[in-house]
Amino acid sequence: MSGRLYSLRRRMVGTTIACMLLIFGGIGLGAHLVARHESEELFSARLATSARVLEALVARQLGTATLTRPLVIALPKELETSTSDAPQTVGHPYETKVAFQVWGDAGQLLAKSASAPGPALGKLAPGFSQNTISGTVWQVFALHSGTVWVLMAEKDEVRQEMAHDIGLSILTPLAIGGLLMLGAVNFVLSRNMGALGELARRIATRQPESLALIELPETPLELAPIVTELNQLLVRIQSAFEREQHFINAAAHEIRTPIAGLQLHLENALRAGSEAERNKSLDSAMVAVRRTSKLADQMLALGRISAGGNAGSAEASSLLEICCEVIGAFEPLLTRRGQSIGLEAQEDCLVWGECEQLGRLLQNLIDNASLHGAPGTDIQVTLTRRGERALLSVSNDGPAIPDELLERIFTPYYRVPGSESSGHGLGLAIVKEIAGQHHATIAIHRKADGQGTVVEVSLPAFEPTIGCHAPT
Repeated sequence: MSGRLYSLRRRMVGTTIACMLLIFGGIGLGAHLVARHESEELFSARLATSARVLEALVARQLGTATLTRPLVIALPKELETSTSDAPQTVGHPYETKVAFQVWGDAGQLLAKSASAPGPALGKLAPGFSQNTISGTVWQVFALHSGTVWVLMAEKDEVRQEMAHDIGLSILTPLAIGGLLMLGAVNFVLSRNMGALGELARRIATRQPESLALIELPETPLELAPIVTELNQLLVRIQSAFEREQHFINAAAHEIRTPIAGLQLHLENALRAGSEAERNKSLDSAMVAVRRTSKLADQMLALGRISAGGNAGSAEASSLLEICCEVIGAFEPLLTRRGQSIGLEAQEDCLVWGECEQLGRLLQNLIDNASLHGAPGTDIQVTLTRRGERALLSVSNDGPAIPDELLERIFTPYYRVPGSESSGHGLGLAIVKEIAGQHHATIAIHRKADGQGTVVEVSLPAFEPTIGCHAPT
């Protein structure tokens, strides 16, 4: 993975917040301007009306009011004929929607605005009320002062208009802002999800045989683990392909030698001049057949174990039973080789694993110890318990393996230089594969006397009283 790393989450959150501030800031500003405009219209009208009332009541003192001719506060003719809601130098058109009346306690009308109807705007009772006159709804406030009732009213349509305009001013920007926000979020997502699209495009256009690492110009931090895991997977696949190719090449080379020997022995048997020569060649051919059969068996076993062929049949297995079974099967072969084998077990150890694979592991360890051990010596198998680990070791007597070659002996088809063993170099490779699948570790060291080799396999012990799950 290459290119600049950035946080997709941080970038998307920051961009979305910026869009929200811009959009809803505009919505708030628009709503504020509309509400201010509506309130200015209403309060300007009230301010003008109040000024005219004060002028009439204070300056004129209702001096000219009579029972038959109340004082009427007229509005400028420009306001009565105006069709605009904009303020004017003579007043505000909304004055026509605001009215007042002044009544005496005796029920006589003393003064009123020109916009007020003839009948009383409301009941002569203190407080707020609502009254309908000639189909027009008035919101009224009555104030009793001395022997005078002051009724101040405004048409209900003013409040309805204000509520409608303010609601519309809020809902309209919200609807528009919601659409803009949806578009902004879609833009932000499409912009910041480009790395996902680029990753998908590069995977889709990749050739099946290509195992090159995936590289992006820019990689979000949230996408980086996916790209890293994909690249690690490609590396593991490449490594598996290389191991497979190496395995195939080495297998072809290894199997060619016994086949060539078998062919040579058979040709010698066909050209033999006597029965003794023919039988000798056939015996040699039979040895080559056994060698080839063993090689094929080990190759199949390594391939099957590497693929995890029996991983599903794991269970709690007794290492002591496995040791007894494998040693019992090996004793006749070791006797023919002039070797002996012994088992030392302090206690039984349970491990979680596949019995057949664990048996093959021990079988290969014993076979390897026999092939590289000195004739007439003893092979020792030891089973002990150390804490939460079960230790299974196999030792022999003979030339010790040089320290610098200890890591290489687990490589398939590798044989120690100068070794006279007839092995194929697959036994310890199988042991390593089985040990890895059972979460075991392998240690190799020399015996205390400096002669011979000890191979120790440490496996996780299984405790039935703790649980019945496989160790991880």
